[in-house]
Amino acid sequence: MLSRRHLLAMLTAAVLAATLAGPAQAEDARPTLKIVVPYAAGGATDALARLLAPRLSKELGQQVVVENRAGASGQIGTAAVKSAPPDGNTFLLSIDHAVVVVPLITPTAGYDAMKDFTPVGQVARFQWTFAVPVTSPARTLDEFVDYARKHPADANYGVPLHGGVPEIIGTAIDRKAGVHLQPVPYSGSAAVMPHLIGGQISAGVTGEAEGVAMARGGKLRILAVSGTSRSALLPDVPTFEELGFPGVNVNSFTAFFAPKGLPPSLAERFNAALRKVLADDAVKAKIADMPMHLAPTDLEGARRELTASYLFWNDPKRSKP
Repeated sequence: MLSRRHLLAMLTAAVLAATLAGPAQAEDARPTLKIVVPYAAGGATDALARLLAPRLSKELGQQVVVENRAGASGQIGTAAVKSAPPDGNTFLLSIDHAVVVVPLITPTAGYDAMKDFTPVGQVARFQWTFAVPVTSPARTLDEFVDYARKHPADANYGVPLHGGVPEIIGTAIDRKAGVHLQPVPYSGSAAVMPHLIGGQISAGVTGEAEGVAMARGGKLRILAVSGTSRSALLPDVPTFEELGFPGVNVNSFTAFFAPKGLPPSLAERFNAALRKVLADDAVKAKIADMPMHLAPTDLEGARRELTASYLFWNDPKRSKP
């Protein structure tokens, strides 16, 4: 039979064990944080999410998983995040197009960039590339226009999404050169690549990351880039503006968004973890290799970037994308 002293000792040990185990169990019980990527696996946004997920997990002290919900130019995944609880466990990693442009050209999208999302941190900025297969006779944009004019059946170009910069590029070429380029829609830049490289389409617009990677591998030829200045990754490739095709002076960004109503403390928590991850030298090197232009922001900077994109695409002087 146990003595009173032994019973007290056992009770004390049990209480101490429960006290010590409490925080660990609470930590283990934290819900999984989900990063929704509204594009197919294999593209630049997906690669970025999978680079950041394990590092964010370490900083936040909870499991972080990536979920691809592709379709409708990013609309499906974006709408899913809009409808998620604003509890800090669901975030969207997307280019601004899915959040800002899609609702303008798809009335049934059911969300609005400014009303339904909280921007919690930009990650990178990028330009858009216009490329042709290496088998193409066109080595300049003017030569491609001449080819399209002479071969109207082949006057097409692949686009990774509907509306936005990719189709602005086609419109700029149409208006300036007097030729009609037929956009061929795909579910992301990664999906454009096989047909572009294989020559099933005459040209293609992709994000800078995918375009530069394939050009460096000798698999395609980039003829022009969007924006007001040449890309540091493609210093020999002119901008559309340089070549006399106005209206393509806009770039895009990749950022994290949460459902509207996310408490400020949770927004700050996520943003602080994200900025710490993006400040790591190894992460910087990997993002540069993707290649992307790293451009982290605090919460106010993220709000400014989203507002600027929203105002650009909602400008009444601009035709709908």
